[in-house]
Amino acid sequence: MMRLMRRLVLQKMILTSRLGVIMLYEKICNGVRVSLHDETNEGYNGDYDPQDPNDKLLMRFDIDRLVDGSWEPVDDASYCTHIPADIEPAQAHKIVDFIFNEVYDAVSQDISVKKRCEMLSWIQPSV
Repeated sequence: MMRLMRRLVLQKMILTSRLGVIMLYEKICNGVRVSLHDETNEGYNGDYDPQDPNDKLLMRFDIDRLVDGSWEPVDDASYCTHIPADIEPAQAHKIVDFIFNEVYDAVSQDISVKKRCEMLSWIQPSV
């Protein structure tokens, strides 16, 4: 099991839900998982409005920690970003990697990441 937990996983998954297709990018390493997804249907002004030409479906990141074999959300570590859901996969992987690197040490040591995640919510596609 330790070998599995130490393995780095960076993947793109396409899931379906009541909202349709969900884009999910995630990085998992040593019991910490960062996910970037569009399943919350968020846009620039709250709920995404496909009728508004100025609105875009945005990505949200979530941070989880592996505790006794189960993934548990890290407190105050789920934020909407300014990343459009139609981002190129290579760029999404860079963003997930960037977020992961910013929070990994604190999450591993059970230190609050709230302020750091608030700042990361302003992340732009050009990371």
